[in-house]
Amino acid sequence: MERISIVDLGQIGEPAAGVVNHFIDKISGALEWMVSPKNMKPAILEANKSIIEEIANRQDINPIERAAIVSNYRKIVKEYKNQVDIMRLAVEHLTPNAEPEKVSDDWVTFFFEKSKNVNDEYMKMIWGKILAGEFNEPNTDTKQLLHTMSIMDSNIAKRFQKIRSSCFYNPPILLAFMYRTNSEDIKNIKRYDKMKIFIYDLRELDSLGLIQYRFSDFHTLVIRNKVFYYGNKRIRFETNKRTIALGNVALTSVGKQLCRIVPMEYDDRILEICLDVWNKLGYHPIVECCDDNDC
Repeated sequence: MERISIVDLGQIGEPAAGVVNHFIDKISGALEWMVSPKNMKPAILEANKSIIEEIANRQDINPIERAAIVSNYRKIVKEYKNQVDIMRLAVEHLTPNAEPEKVSDDWVTFFFEKSKNVNDEYMKMIWGKILAGEFNEPNTDTKQLLHTMSIMDSNIAKRFQKIRSSCFYNPPILLAFMYRTNSEDIKNIKRYDKMKIFIYDLRELDSLGLIQYRFSDFHTLVIRNKVFYYGNKRIRFETNKRTIALGNVALTSVGKQLCRIVPMEYDDRILEICLDVWNKLGYHPIVECCDDNDC
């Protein structure tokens, strides 16, 4: 049987082509697909057209059954196309050190079962990054993340992106600093509302298991290294306090996984809010600029 392709390997030089080949072979083996390097789209379209015509002309099948068969067939083809689109996007993010042989068939099968109904281009991009990420660093992304992603739409993903923009890097961890409150000393709700970070967003993300949201008090954490990075800014706390208030939001393990995937958009308004709060909390933040090699 002729194998069908998803990627034109003629456009990819070695050793990248070898990585892509192993990537495709791994997925093909796990899903029992016939996948290889050329002309997938024309082949699929021609096969799709001829099969539908054949079924439509079958007089030995009653009209209702014919309609059901054609509908189901089109559904399967659409799911397959979605999966192939995600594979193509993943190829763009594979690294030369990817290790396809260490990715379990079970994870691959679960991934494609959860992603087959993804039609939105933004969500396909995120799924593609997750797929590439698992091949680049096997055992990084859990099935729990895949399940959560499968019940998210692009609107929810973009809401989570706002949480991502509130994250600071404290090597080797990522921490969310969000102070959406109107307490006696800290009144920031209107400032967050202007950035379209609303309470219902936080509650929805909490219900999905991406964050832990507290309405009336702050999450705290004992931190020894009080140096944080936000874009090209290094923030150092000049305080002897061991416990730092993170704010209303704490990332869950699934949320931290998703943070590695969604695009990061730095926002000076978020940094300004945090600096105001940190001064009020007595952390005495010192802001320094750093170059790409330092940050």
